[in-house]
Amino acid sequence: MVILPVDQGFEHGPARSFAPNPDGYDPVYHVKLAIDAGLNAHAAPLGSIQTIAREYAGQIPLILKANSNEALSRNPDPIPAVTASVEDALRLGCAAIGFTIYPGSINFKQMYEEIREIALEAKRNGLVVVIWSYPRGSSLSKEGETAVDVVAYAAQIAAQLGAHLIK
Repeated sequence: MVILPVDQGFEHGPARSFAPNPDGYDPVYHVKLAIDAGLNAHAAPLGSIQTIAREYAGQIPLILKANSNEALSRNPDPIPAVTASVEDALRLGCAAIGFTIYPGSINFKQMYEEIREIALEAKRNGLVVVIWSYPRGSSLSKEGETAVDVVAYAAQIAAQLGAHLIK
């Protein structure tokens, strides 16, 4: 399964993400790229999905990214904000809802409780749950974030929180 996730404009900033390819500023560019490449789905934050849903929801499964972090705060213990809802995903014709967690962050409890509620509602409404599970936080070294056992642990946490798909 190949999904085109385009949340980096929110997560890392638009210039850093799209300036090398200015077409990338346009959400339609990304969904067309995903369709033309024969990918299995396209994931993006609420604003992008709202822009493309009416025309493209039936052509490729859409995944609404329900929370996002940003690079401006430089918090060593990330805690993404909930920026979309299951209701938004249903209204926009999405096939799935996506959510990022950061195992290793001191804020893990809040993230796990948020995804528990969102996943329950999503499944109740027939949506697939995709969890982005990135080991991050002040308790992990930079090397620790990519250590095989730590990454496997983060994937296990996402599975235990009810993910159908894990990134």
